[in-house]
Amino acid sequence: MKTKLFLISILCLATASTVFAQEKNGEEMQTLFGTEKFTFGGYGGPQVAYSSFDGRDIWLVGGKGGVIINHCFVIGGAGYGITNPLRYENLEFEGDIYSKAYINGGYGGFLMEGIFWPKKLVHVSVPVLIGAGGLMFTDQLYPEGNDQNMDDHIITYSSFFVLEPGLEVELNVVKFMRLTAGVSYRYAPNVDLPSVSSNAFNSLKASVSLKFGHF
Repeated sequence: MKTKLFLISILCLATASTVFAQEKNGEEMQTLFGTEKFTFGGYGGPQVAYSSFDGRDIWLVGGKGGVIINHCFVIGGAGYGITNPLRYENLEFEGDIYSKAYINGGYGGFLMEGIFWPKKLVHVSVPVLIGAGGLMFTDQLYPEGNDQNMDDHIITYSSFFVLEPGLEVELNVVKFMRLTAGVSYRYAPNVDLPSVSSNAFNSLKASVSLKFGHF
């Protein structure tokens, strides 16, 4: 229940940011809905993150970007992949026992992001990712010898829904680049893999990213 309330609160906050006033020249107020003129920009950039799967440490690398409307609301996409596949010993699946198995995969989807006080040197953004992902067990970490088809080594695969709200602090380094540090919560229910729970991918995520674009 607490998790659901947290997610609902973050979603409401992200939606509310679209109608929050933005300052202009210290006096005039602008809102996303209610101005005669819209401004558009955009950004893209890489992100590195630390998180966990099944209580074990993982690193994620990916990126995100989108169109910025009136400096305060982003519509775009994001995606991330696990860079340190986790090893499991004696994995049992459909009557077979694998002495070693590796889990890998990632997720991504549609991104909404509210930005508060974007013209300030340091400001806050509230991203919300809604999408899907996939995780798999393989019997090899990398193809060996002349075997270049990793698909032949997939033991089992699971797809799942993802909802990830977050909170980020941004620093305007130069006009076209921002440095961002943030924390988010990844809600990924119904992961269907042997030897792990269905909520194994639910976890906090700490991230650092760079954003390049026209803000």
